[in-house]
Amino acid sequence: MIQQRLGFVGLGLMGLAMATRLVKAGHTLVIHNRTKSKGDSLLTAGARWGNNPAEVARESEIVFTMLSTPDVLKETALGAHGILTGLKKDGIHVDCSTVSPAVTRHLELKYSSRGRVFLHCPVLGSVPQASDGSLLLLVGGAPDAIQRVESVLKDFGSKIWKFNLAEDASHAKLLCNLFIAGAITTLGQAIVFAEKASVPPLTILDIIGNSALNSPAFQTKGKSILEGNFAPRFFTEHMLKDVTLMIEAAAEKGVKLPTIEVARQLLTTAVERGFGKEDYSSVVKVLKDLSSPS
Repeated sequence: MIQQRLGFVGLGLMGLAMATRLVKAGHTLVIHNRTKSKGDSLLTAGARWGNNPAEVARESEIVFTMLSTPDVLKETALGAHGILTGLKKDGIHVDCSTVSPAVTRHLELKYSSRGRVFLHCPVLGSVPQASDGSLLLLVGGAPDAIQRVESVLKDFGSKIWKFNLAEDASHAKLLCNLFIAGAITTLGQAIVFAEKASVPPLTILDIIGNSALNSPAFQTKGKSILEGNFAPRFFTEHMLKDVTLMIEAAAEKGVKLPTIEVARQLLTTAVERGFGKEDYSSVVKVLKDLSSPS
């Protein structure tokens, strides 16, 4: 395997796990994050600190980002000390965040006009999959650039789907997250209904687990909910951001998402009630509150 000079900006739950995989694979890594202490374990492992995204880009062949919102991505990419100001000619910026297709379309064109490359590579999976290298990757952009980064992507991903445009990778991720939002609201409703009907929710999970209806998400999230464990694998506030992006992207194509509109209402209430930093399965708390006492 060829080791490369890489940069990584954004060391939240997922970013830290992905960057750690790259260090363990032997790559030279320069990192940056708004809160420097989040990079301490990487610095101990041999990564170097960049004072801003531009400095990270100047020292890297490929820069990865995993960021919270489209606005943060735009500032990190295009700001006064953004990645584009430091990236060398033919350098590649691979963003792995979940953001709007409109933003990734804009960034792809902006980078291309400056002789640089922007790829969008959102991921499916959570911290455990990032840590063991089994993320599913949806990468969009110039095919020759995708070929250049593919070996590095395989350090944290087990399967890759390729798209010719950055925005189509963005669309694909939002479509996948549509299933996730639908699954958690269905699961939450089922658990609340089962409890009200005196049907043990674990029995329902067992029945589903032995049928064509099964999903690993139903099993893992269902058991966590029943244990009262809402430790975040994916923040409720981030799921709210994602469903909002889905609705906006679908509207641009003239598509209505009525069930996802309902999911957005539930997630909005969850955030308003202080569950934003909990796992997105916290939506079940809202569903319980909505249920009339028996």
